[in-house]
Amino acid sequence: MENRILIKDTQIIGSPGSFTEGWILVIGEKIQEYGANDPYPGLEENVDEVFDGRGYTILPGFIDVHTHGAIGHEFMETNPAAWQALSKYYASHGTTGLLATGWTATKHDLARLIETAKKVMGHEEGAKILGVHLEGPFLNRARSGAQNPNLIRPAERAEVLPYLDSGIVKLIALAPEIEENKWLIEECVARGITVSAGHTDATYDEMLEATRMGVTQVTHCFNAMRPLNHRQPGTVGAALTLDELRCELISDNVHVHPAVIKLLARAKGLSGVILITDSIKPAGLSDGEVMVEGQKIIVWNGEARLEDGTLAGSTLSLEKGLANFILAAHESLDKAWVCATLNPARAIHMDESKGSIAAGKDADLVLLDRSFNVSMTMVAGKVVYRRNV
Repeated sequence: MENRILIKDTQIIGSPGSFTEGWILVIGEKIQEYGANDPYPGLEENVDEVFDGRGYTILPGFIDVHTHGAIGHEFMETNPAAWQALSKYYASHGTTGLLATGWTATKHDLARLIETAKKVMGHEEGAKILGVHLEGPFLNRARSGAQNPNLIRPAERAEVLPYLDSGIVKLIALAPEIEENKWLIEECVARGITVSAGHTDATYDEMLEATRMGVTQVTHCFNAMRPLNHRQPGTVGAALTLDELRCELISDNVHVHPAVIKLLARAKGLSGVILITDSIKPAGLSDGEVMVEGQKIIVWNGEARLEDGTLAGSTLSLEKGLANFILAAHESLDKAWVCATLNPARAIHMDESKGSIAAGKDADLVLLDRSFNVSMTMVAGKVVYRRNV
C-alpha cells in the first residue's frame, strides 16, 4: 500500500493558486491533492504521517540544470558513492532534481561520466539525477574561461553520437558560431535535447542564426561570452532581447552584479531566467585550495578562482541563489519561484511531471523557513532531508 503523507498549516507557493495557509496530500510518489485552510474532515485521520508546516513555506523542489559538484566531489568522478554523497548534499539545500554536469574533457572521461550516471540514476538517496549536461568540449577557445582550452574541439559525429544515443544527455552547451558544431544543434533538436549557447564568441547575427536552428538557452549569462556593446550587441545582447532564449544565471552576486541581475529580470521577465549554481568541488566546504582537473582553485570568501583570478564556477547553493535573486531583482517569492523550479523543468522538457505543485505531479517538495533555510526536502514522496533544530 502506498504511503500517505499530509503536510498542513503551511504557506503554499508554486501551485496554480498560492495559499497563505493550506495543505498538501502526498500518496506514494505523487501529489494527490491540495487546498487552502484546514484539511477537509477525516483526511488527517487517514494518513500515515502528518507534517506541521506552520511558519514555513512549501515550494516545488529546486532543479539545478548546471552543477559540477560540491563537498569535495564532482560528477566527473566514477565512484557511485561520491555521486550519492552529492545527491544527499543537494537535497539538504532543497534541490530535488539536477543534471550531472561535465566539462571540457577527453572522449574517454565524458563516456565514463555518462556510464556512471546510468549506474546511479534510479538509485539516488537524495536529489534525483535527471540526466547529464555536457558543458563542453564543443566551445570557443576565445571564451574558454576556466575550461581547459587544450581539450576544446569541434563536434565530430563519431564522438558525439554515442553520447546522444545513451538517452540521458538532456542539455548540451556549445559555441554555435563554430561551423562544425551546427550539425549537432540540428541533431539535438531532432532528439529533444536542449542546446545552450555557452563559452561562445558569437555575434548578435550569429545568435540569430543559432536560435533559428533551435538554440533555446544561454549558459551562465554574461559569463564566458561576447559582451554587450551598443553598436555590437554580441551574445549578451541576443540573450537579453531574443524571446527564444532562456538565460541561466549564477546569482551569487560575484559572477553577476546585483544591478545586472535586476536588468536581466526586467529584460527577460521571470519566465526567461533559470537559476543555476554552476557549483564545483569546493562548494559546501571552508575556504582554501583545491585541485580540479590539474588546476589549482583558490576559494576565498566563497569565491572560487584560478590562480590568475579567473572565476572557476561557484560555491553557491540554490536556496541562497533564489534569495539573492529575489533581493537583487526586487521580486517576491510567490513570483520568483519559477526561476528555480518550473523554468529549469521546462528547459529540459520535464515540466509535465516536475517544477510546480499540482495534482498528479511528482511529490518533489521543499519546506523553507522565513530566512530561506531548508527545513525539509521530499523527493518522489520520500523525505530525504530533515533539518535538526
